[in-house]
Amino acid sequence: MKKAILISCLIGGFTFMFPSFAVSNSEKLLSEYTMPAGYSEVSQNIAYALIEKNKGVLIDVRSPEEFAEGHIEGAINIPVETIKDGQILQEAPDLNKPLLLYCRTGRRATVAGQYLVNAGYKYVVNFGGVSTWQYGLIQDND
Repeated sequence: MKKAILISCLIGGFTFMFPSFAVSNSEKLLSEYTMPAGYSEVSQNIAYALIEKNKGVLIDVRSPEEFAEGHIEGAINIPVETIKDGQILQEAPDLNKPLLLYCRTGRRATVAGQYLVNAGYKYVVNFGGVSTWQYGLIQDND
């Protein structure tokens, strides 16, 4: 059974409780995670650990304009409209390398994920979108 550690802080007569995240590092998360074959959806903390440990190809399926406004560092922009059902991606030709997909909310990543599973990719992971991503975004400087 996992235990959460809470840290309390007394400020101005109010007590605030903060969970300790020190026990949840990427290596620990990944040691407890098995990527299923086919299409799957994961929490963003698992996705962050996969990205941090370079465990797949990170793909943003939003439009180029959305991508330029802010994306996860290291992501490749492949808009969902350009992905055809059953198509092998030129940017990710290895069918055994996991694809880590995201968009704004996860809906477009779901569509792209199904197309890519149909293409023969063994591991396709959707972790939602940047609207809830808490690990920082970068912007393109034009």
